[in-house]
Amino acid sequence: MRQLNFIFCLIFFVSSSHAQTDINRIKSDPKYWCAEGQGTTIDEADHDALAQIIRQISVSVSANTQEEDESRTKNGAEYSNYTRKGTINSSSFASLKNVEMLIVKPEPNAVVFRWVAKSEVDKMFEERKAKILDFIETGRIAEQRLQIDDALRNYYWALMLSKVHRDAVYCDFNGKSVNCLTFLPQKIKSVISNIKATLKECTNSDNRYKAGVKFTYNGREIASVQLRYFDGQSFIGPLTARDGYGELELVKLPVDNKLKIRYEYSFRNEAENLDAELRSVFSETKTVPIDNAMVDIPVKINQKKNVMTMDNKKTSSAGTNKTTADAIKPETATKRERKQLDIVGDNTQYLAVMGEIEEAIRQNTPETVFKHFTPDGYKMFETLLRKTGTVSLVGGSQKYEFVKANEQVLGRFCKVKIKFKDGKSFMEKLVFRFNESDKKILSVAFALTQKAEDDIFNAASSWTDISRFTILQFMEDYQTAYALKREDYIEKIFSDDAIIITGTVLKTAPRANKEGMTLDLGRKDIHFTRQNKQQYMTNLRRHFNDREYIHLTFEDNITKVINAPRIQPGTAFAIQINQIYNSPVYSDKGYLTLILDASKELPIIHVRMWMPDKKEMMTIEEFINKFEF
Repeated sequence: MRQLNFIFCLIFFVSSSHAQTDINRIKSDPKYWCAEGQGTTIDEADHDALAQIIRQISVSVSANTQEEDESRTKNGAEYSNYTRKGTINSSSFASLKNVEMLIVKPEPNAVVFRWVAKSEVDKMFEERKAKILDFIETGRIAEQRLQIDDALRNYYWALMLSKVHRDAVYCDFNGKSVNCLTFLPQKIKSVISNIKATLKECTNSDNRYKAGVKFTYNGREIASVQLRYFDGQSFIGPLTARDGYGELELVKLPVDNKLKIRYEYSFRNEAENLDAELRSVFSETKTVPIDNAMVDIPVKINQKKNVMTMDNKKTSSAGTNKTTADAIKPETATKRERKQLDIVGDNTQYLAVMGEIEEAIRQNTPETVFKHFTPDGYKMFETLLRKTGTVSLVGGSQKYEFVKANEQVLGRFCKVKIKFKDGKSFMEKLVFRFNESDKKILSVAFALTQKAEDDIFNAASSWTDISRFTILQFMEDYQTAYALKREDYIEKIFSDDAIIITGTVLKTAPRANKEGMTLDLGRKDIHFTRQNKQQYMTNLRRHFNDREYIHLTFEDNITKVINAPRIQPGTAFAIQINQIYNSPVYSDKGYLTLILDASKELPIIHVRMWMPDKKEMMTIEEFINKFEF
């Protein structure tokens, strides 16, 4: 026994001697930041060591910053009073990688040695700068597409990262190089100032008021914007207004003749779900308030009818900082022409049916319109009303267009609002698909956003009408299936040998109960899993059971015909589409790659892959080669 103890002590002494030699070498090497931490536990000692390293780097960054500021001032360069004092803290190093650790002394009274190459610190800041510029470019594109919520989200996230960057980050706006930290708050204010909110209608039922508000940006109908509003008792929401329209439900009319709304711009919850670096920055860095995000829409109260109307004598602009709006030009919105739809001439019968359906929605009585549906169509309608939040019609009257497509007549659009228990509301436009022969409703779907639909039709300008509407209907059905939790439909549209790659943004370590094989795709903050169809459906059923809702929104997309070895030539389609995923417990935003076989009546998915960022997406060719599809 004594001999064993002697051997153990000898081994520990030798290993400790080697460790001390390494520590001394690293301490004397100017290529590293290093520190020795102490604490009762290893975790405490580790935290102490990391805190010391951060202080060392912060002092160095501050010294370099002071020299840089003085140099710029002497040279007369425009610097806009840029300052980073107090911003280089632990959140500045949330994405720092390859920080090595060595336990010098075990618990109790532990000692831990930590070190990191200075080149790793430089690399981290270079990656952050690239992320800032990428957020700005994404915001610029979103602004051009009138996706104002997305524009504000990306501009603000770029601003928060700029606060913890060691150097000033410059980008070009309207041909001028600007400092992101000082320019972005003004840009965000400018975007909000260019939003115009106008009360279009107000109805009163059982002393609850529904206010229909139109939203435009720089004179154009907004694709999407997110807001909260004062309902007479408190601010509620968020509400996502789509395609220029949102409905606000009030418990009483405003006593001061001001309908109060507050535009969302920070999207903090989404940031904390999406990105570990943003999560750290939001939790440890003071946020930047945008003072014109709160807006009053001037209204007049009609006491006789007990409703309100727009007060046109007063400004109806949602922003008040006109100086900012005049100083910074909004990104130019582009509008592309698309092929005209084949509109039904005599729509009298369809209008009559939709009138009955509207009443069924108001009364929540789907059974009263059973006769107008096929069994499958009725099941979807009943699920929508009875199992999918609280559904209400939007606006005083609906305006429909009836379009001929693929031996069907599409009744577009019935505008509704769906409200859930957590206060979140979504504006949706429903499509009712009639069988052209017997006028029965075959199915109900949530329409794509106008932007997503335009992308499909523009990409398919040389396709036949059948191909255009096949892809459009498939994507509508796909997002609707998750909202209605249609397990049977989702199981049908996936090939038995489908390649399914999912991704989850991590707040903690990946959970062991995730079905499928973990993939390393180069992102430590994303848990990628390759699943077969059975594993995917098992996970999906679990999500359907434990989440009140799963709401998908599709935005910009690329759609094209491709050559795929397993699919008949001319019937393989690839769709790469921006997906916004919302649920009460988890939300994210990313890009889906779908490869479809459209040779049969119901398109079949052979590939489904999710990636968090468009610039990181594999090309179709790369995917085929990597996974031998």
